[in-house]
Amino acid sequence: MSNRLVTDSYKKVKTSRQTKDVKEAGSSKISGEVKKNFDILHEFDLTLEYGPCMGISRLERWERAEKHGLNPPAHVRDLIIAHKDDDLYTQCLWNDYNI
Repeated sequence: MSNRLVTDSYKKVKTSRQTKDVKEAGSSKISGEVKKNFDILHEFDLTLEYGPCMGISRLERWERAEKHGLNPPAHVRDLIIAHKDDDLYTQCLWNDYNI
């Protein structure tokens, strides 16, 4: 039996810009907070309860979920608004991919 991995058969998939930025931040206290913020936003992106996230900003998705009575987390909205000029915070996890 060879020492090949199943992933050797597949081409490398690009890493999202968000993942690279979090990894490059290192392990300082500030980067820990940034990682925590991205974990919160990724969890929001992956929660299907709030509807699809493709083609709209996170804030638009949050507002749509609120409008439909789905009670999205208020801290997610606060986090997005606090970083409203940063695409890493305003755009969904899948924004860098052509789907």
